[in-house]
Amino acid sequence: MDAQQLFPSALGDIYAALRARMLELGADVIEEFSRTQVSYGAARKFVWLTPITKTKALLTVDMWEEHHATFLRSVIPFRHDKYTHQIEVRTAADVQTVAALGWFEESAAWGRKER
Repeated sequence: MDAQQLFPSALGDIYAALRARMLELGADVIEEFSRTQVSYGAARKFVWLTPITKTKALLTVDMWEEHHATFLRSVIPFRHDKYTHQIEVRTAADVQTVAALGWFEESAAWGRKER
């Protein structure tokens, strides 16, 4: 599976925006494709992008603490140090909104096991 197959048409812009942000986080961030999604990780995976429809994807971001925002679909507390935030994204601007909050840096710290 590659990016063009997994994220055709409008989803390609969302993927490209997320990938650019992930690459800015450091050389230790690894991109991995599966049949249904792309993930990013360091010591452990911390961000996933999963297509839902031809125009919408689910962005999943793991962080140390629970955060709140109107655009969140859900927050799942897995344990005392892991909160999974799920966000429906429809445009590259949605990815930039999450980035502006610093959530990708926080998520990368969780992935690196750096408190």
